[in-house]
Amino acid sequence: MYKIDNNELQKLYIAYFGRPGDPSGINYWLSKTNSLELLTLKKISQELSVQDEYVNNISSEKSFESQVNKLYLNLFGRKSDFDSLNYWSNKMKYNNYKISDIVYQLLYQNQELYLDNSDQLEKDFFILENKISAAKIFTQQISKSITLIDLYQPDSISPWDSGKSLIKAVHFLSNINHQKVSIEEVNNFINSLSENSIDILTQTAIEMVDISLSIPINCLEKMSLSKRIIQKVTNLTGGKLTESKNGTSIVALNKINLTIMKGERIALIGHNGSGKSSFLRLISGIYTPTKGFMNIDVDVYPMLQKTFLTSPELTGIDACKAHYLLKNHSLVGFDIFLSEIIDFSGLGSYISLPIKTYSEGMSARLIFSILTSSPHDCLAIDEGFGTGDSDFRDRAEERMKKFMDSAATLFLASHSEELLKQFCNRGIVFSHGSIVYDGSLVAALNYYHTYDYYNKNVIQ
Repeated sequence: MYKIDNNELQKLYIAYFGRPGDPSGINYWLSKTNSLELLTLKKISQELSVQDEYVNNISSEKSFESQVNKLYLNLFGRKSDFDSLNYWSNKMKYNNYKISDIVYQLLYQNQELYLDNSDQLEKDFFILENKISAAKIFTQQISKSITLIDLYQPDSISPWDSGKSLIKAVHFLSNINHQKVSIEEVNNFINSLSENSIDILTQTAIEMVDISLSIPINCLEKMSLSKRIIQKVTNLTGGKLTESKNGTSIVALNKINLTIMKGERIALIGHNGSGKSSFLRLISGIYTPTKGFMNIDVDVYPMLQKTFLTSPELTGIDACKAHYLLKNHSLVGFDIFLSEIIDFSGLGSYISLPIKTYSEGMSARLIFSILTSSPHDCLAIDEGFGTGDSDFRDRAEERMKKFMDSAATLFLASHSEELLKQFCNRGIVFSHGSIVYDGSLVAALNYYHTYDYYNKNVIQ
C-alpha cells in the first residue's frame, strides 16, 4: 500500500490538472489522512476526477481518447500509444473503468501490463520523476509566502476559471522532460509570476518569539483602583492591568509569535484597543518589548499619530530639514525637496512659520507631504493618521496609493475593509493584545466577522 504523502499527491495533481499542487490543496489532503476518515489514494483520485478544475477544463465535452491522451501528456509528455489506448478502452467497456481508475493504475500499478516496451517505460519513469521533483520544489517555495500562495489560485471557483499563474504552471510542467529541473530554474519561474522576486518574498523581515509588551501607568502607581476604573481602562486599551511592586502596567501585547516575510502586505485587524497600534509602535522602534525575542531585518518607516513625528516649536522648513537629514545624512538636494513639499502641501509662505501656528489641517498636510515624499522598504501605517482638510484629500489619496504601492513590505491598520483589500493580502486579527487569527486577508476578515469574535470583543 502506498503512503499518502506530498510525493504521491503531486502525482495526482500532475495527472489531473497538469500542474503542481497548491499548498492549501496538498495540506487539505494530508490533514484528511490524519483524521478518523479512511482515506486512500484511490479515493483521492476519485474525488479529484469530479472537481471543477478537471471537469470543466479536461473532461467536459471531450472524447475518451482525448481524456486519456491528456493524462499521458500531463504525466509522461506524450500521447498514449495505440496498445495502451486499446487496453484502457477495453477496461472502460468491459470492467466499467472510470478516469480515476486509469489514473490510479497508471501511477500505482505495473505499467508493463499494457505496455510491452521497456525503453518507453524507462523514459516515462524519468520524465514523471522530473515533473514530480519540480512540482515539489515549486509547492515548497511558494508555501513560504502568503503573497505567492494567494497568487497561485484560480480566478474563480464556480464557474471554474483558471488564474494566469495556474495556466503558466501547467505550461512550465509540460516542458519538463528528461532533464531534471534545479531549484534555481523553479525560482526563476516563480519570479515570473510575481512583481516581487522570490529572493525577497522568502527572506524574513520580522520575527517575533513570545513577545510581550507592558506599558507603565505612572499616574495610577500609588492609587487604589476601583473595579469600575480598571474595567474602563481595560476596555480602552484592550490589554489587562497588572500590579507589581514597580507599579501598574497594561499588557498591550501578550505572547506574540509571528514571522513576516519581506514583500508581504499585512492588514492589522481588530476592535479598538486590540493591540494594532501598539504592534505598529513596537515594530517601528517606538516601544521596546518587555519579554521575548524580536529580530527586525528591515527599516520600518512609521506613519502613526502626528505627535510622534515632529515638534510644534519647529518651523515647517526646520521640520523638512530634520526629516531630510535623517534620511539622507546631508543637505545635498534639499532645496529641490523643500520646493516639492511646498508645492504639494500648498502651504506657501506658511512653511517659514512655527508649526504651532498652523491649523490642524495645515499641520496634517505638511507631515503627510514630508512622509510620502519618497519610497520606503517597509511601511507601518495607522488608521489614525490623517491627510488633512477636504481640499487636500483627493491629491493625498492618489499620492498615498503610489506611496503604499512603492513599499516592499506593508503593515496597515484600518477598519476600512475596502482599503485593506486594495493593498493587503495577509490578515492578522488582534484581540485584547493577542493574535487570534493569521492567514489570507479574506479568511482573516471572515474570522473578524464571526459571532465568536464579536461575542468576545464587542458584546462584553
